[in-house]
Amino acid sequence: MAESTEFNHDQLGHILADHLVAVPEFQRAYSWEQVNVQEYLLDLERAREKRSAYFMGTLVFAKADDDSGRRKIVDGQQRLATTAVLFIAIRDRLQALGKENLAENTTKKYLRRFSIREEGDVDSLILSPADQDAYDAILEGQPERVSATNKIRVCYEECHAHLEKLAPTSRQYKKLIDVIDQLDKDVQVLIAVASNLPEAYVIFETLNDRGADLTTADLLKNYLFSEAKQSEFAYVQHGWNSLETSLGSKPDDMVRFVRHEYMSRHGRVTRRKLYRALQDDLQENPGAKRYIQRMKASQQIYLALRDPEHEYWKDSRVDVRDALMAYRRFGFESSYPLLLSAFREWEKPKATQLLLKIAKWSVRAQFVGRLGGETAEEAFASAAAAVASGSAKNQTDVRARLARLIPTDAEFTNAFKSSGKLKLDRAKYLLAMLEKAADAKAQRPERALDWTSRTVTIEHVLSQSTAHGDDSLQVKIDEIGNLALLERRLNHQLGSKPFSDKCEVYAESDFQLTRELATRDAWSTEEVSSRTAELAELACFAWPAR
Repeated sequence: MAESTEFNHDQLGHILADHLVAVPEFQRAYSWEQVNVQEYLLDLERAREKRSAYFMGTLVFAKADDDSGRRKIVDGQQRLATTAVLFIAIRDRLQALGKENLAENTTKKYLRRFSIREEGDVDSLILSPADQDAYDAILEGQPERVSATNKIRVCYEECHAHLEKLAPTSRQYKKLIDVIDQLDKDVQVLIAVASNLPEAYVIFETLNDRGADLTTADLLKNYLFSEAKQSEFAYVQHGWNSLETSLGSKPDDMVRFVRHEYMSRHGRVTRRKLYRALQDDLQENPGAKRYIQRMKASQQIYLALRDPEHEYWKDSRVDVRDALMAYRRFGFESSYPLLLSAFREWEKPKATQLLLKIAKWSVRAQFVGRLGGETAEEAFASAAAAVASGSAKNQTDVRARLARLIPTDAEFTNAFKSSGKLKLDRAKYLLAMLEKAADAKAQRPERALDWTSRTVTIEHVLSQSTAHGDDSLQVKIDEIGNLALLERRLNHQLGSKPFSDKCEVYAESDFQLTRELATRDAWSTEEVSSRTAELAELACFAWPAR
């Protein structure tokens, strides 16, 4: 692949000006929605205002398999088609403003040119059969021939409306030229041109499997290196390599860390916009060396959040292990930007108390399904930016910004009771925290529970073998009310013994909630439901909303 595939850097306008390209017949139709087009136009506008380059990712082509010289588009159809439609809309707006020569030249350079081989005009871009009629009509200046709901037509209308607003009269026509210049000179892409379609699809799959993050990481690294002063280059290079090594030299982990660190200062940014956001950040806060120094300090905290035994916690007066195990077992990464911000801006004890609270609030939010989406990430990132700016000064201020994520006791207990099957590593954490909550509620002395040890197991009171293919019974067997912490030395004795025999072993356990099972006379699905409800009430004490 390395010998037969060409890799290069280009501008999006150049591709339409310098090459003939086509979407393979069997590829999906154009799919960008109106919001995608709006976002693209807004990004271009912002880049023009800042006079900065705009990176559009990687395009993958296959070389022509005939004499036409027309490359096949394997990845990049949406971006190229939208850009071509934007050129058409620019042409039409120039015509409407009386700039006929400019409009004609736009067509000849980017949309349609004379081909000696074809002995006539050919289109720079050919779309799939599903889109070609609509594209042809719009290229011919007859958008009214296309259904108003057609995505190509929607794209054109959005571009047309945007340009009308940009250049409402002929006095502003040069703003249209600015857009053309931007597409021709500043909208940058990485391109891969394979020798044939099969090879191009291998490249496409590789890029989609891991290349998006890899490309972002490499782009950022190269940009940093280019910004570094000669006297600082060795420091910046070594610093970046050290950051990567600390994360296992995994590009996706590196990009995740860079994104979380950025959001800890500025709020949410999508992965797709991370590279441009970091370019802007470094332009506003110049200094590649300072950036690396900041990243090193943040990475120490970042790594500590992922490791309860990290040396960062050695001087902590508060035991953070249970909280960090919750982060690990439930994957509470969306709150990392907020924690990075808190540990950077606040005194360590104050930030540590926030860490414990966020772990509890996150467990609540997890059960009611409020984590894992854009809403949660936006809330945590917004709170992080507030901490960074100084507008969120304490735990109360942070909670106010996270209020929409934190369920009430009623919402939490209902979700807890209906949670169904739990992963065993999560169930182990939940039962351990419920055990501690039961001790605290009964005012029993605090105990050191080594619940993470392999010597502690999960016991199914109704044994798993009793289901016999009954799905409804299996659900009750996996419910948290049927689970208990039990020492391995005791658990191996039980197997599928009757409940009355198990009670004798439960009574020997060091775990109070497990010993309580020994006081029950019988055990059935009704008792499972009853215990689940009891644990749900206790859960509000274990993971309080305040």
